[in-house]
Amino acid sequence: MKKSTKWLLMSLVTVFILTAAVTLSFGKVTLRFSDWHMGEAHWLKALEEAKVIFEKQYPDIKITFEPVSYGEKETKYITASEAGQAPDVMHLHAYSLAAFIEKGYALDLTPFINKEKAGFLDAWYALPLTLCTYKGKVYAMPGDYMAQVLVRNTELFMKAGFDPAKPPVTWDEFLEYAQALTVDRDGDFKVDQWGFGMIGAKSPGFELRFSPFVWSFGADYLTEDMKHSALDTPEAAEAIKFFVSLYREYGVAPPGATAFGPFDVRTQLAQEKVAMNIGSGWTVPIVDSINPELGASQVLEYSAVPVKRKAITSAWLSAWIISPNSKHPREAWEWTKFITSKEMELKWFRDASVLSARQDVSGVSLEILEDKHAKVVAYELAFAKFVPQIKEWPEIIDAVTTAVQEGLIGVKTPEKALADAHKRINAILAR
Repeated sequence: MKKSTKWLLMSLVTVFILTAAVTLSFGKVTLRFSDWHMGEAHWLKALEEAKVIFEKQYPDIKITFEPVSYGEKETKYITASEAGQAPDVMHLHAYSLAAFIEKGYALDLTPFINKEKAGFLDAWYALPLTLCTYKGKVYAMPGDYMAQVLVRNTELFMKAGFDPAKPPVTWDEFLEYAQALTVDRDGDFKVDQWGFGMIGAKSPGFELRFSPFVWSFGADYLTEDMKHSALDTPEAAEAIKFFVSLYREYGVAPPGATAFGPFDVRTQLAQEKVAMNIGSGWTVPIVDSINPELGASQVLEYSAVPVKRKAITSAWLSAWIISPNSKHPREAWEWTKFITSKEMELKWFRDASVLSARQDVSGVSLEILEDKHAKVVAYELAFAKFVPQIKEWPEIIDAVTTAVQEGLIGVKTPEKALADAHKRINAILAR
């Protein structure tokens, strides 16, 4: 009897030790988190602070950062997803969502959402949620939601004789301002300050800055049913001709535009090489991080993108997806829910000046509604439009970007380049 009792106790102790070992080995879950913002100092600091808060609340979950560049994120995420090795949580530009969802690269979040309190999704604006939904299921959580605006350096405006409180309202006025702001500052007979910072590189940032030209001139990329190109109109030709003329005919943008992405143009703005660009809430903090001496928060002002035939601008949305290959989907959901919570969305505004897709943040926060920059971005959302949210869009905008680049370089007339893009887009949609 004593031997049996001793054996039983030893067995229980062994089981306890093994159980404890398993708990120690497997209790700590590591999540791979990828975001292009990790390459921006102010954002990295904000994300690291959020990570500390989260890991205190969830001591069994560890977050590891996997930086990716803004321009390469789609390519890298697709490659990793095809190999079944994508990060657990990824940050996407909304224009990629349709393709990622339809290709099976995003986990259906509906089961997690259904376990939250009733009305969980009511905190978000309806339009961003629509873009994150496919066939009645939610595959992404909305992040930043902003309109594109005209950013201008008020000090350079004053030096050129303009009232800094009176921005250009029409594209014709914009051209007049840009010409006056394109000058030789040091007297060496070479232009060293330009009126407009132009993004012409193949980058997700291109469509945000070029689309207001297209739409404002009364054109569109696709027909209403999304089945054909709509770039064969006089309005579309007028829009691309005007955009190209800013560079080739009037010379109000720095040379090399086809190589410039968003960061290049922000650097030009920070160094006062350009007086205006098209940007959004993120512009001031990024410019400030590039050149703190400029005093971006005081010197830069926001206003509506100029108008041709109608007031319209581009809408920006980022979103978070969870990989269907994640070994820890529940924990990945907790992290995703945390970084899109009301508290964290307010933090992102305070740290990076981005507006949220949560209406209980961007629609009611006095911090946002009384901020001189944020309130302009928020107001312009009423005039903002998204590019077509279809899986073919990355190919379509590539065709458009190629056409614009051909016009900027001069290898084709804008009309010929546009006609070729029109044919290419129809071929893409006919597949």
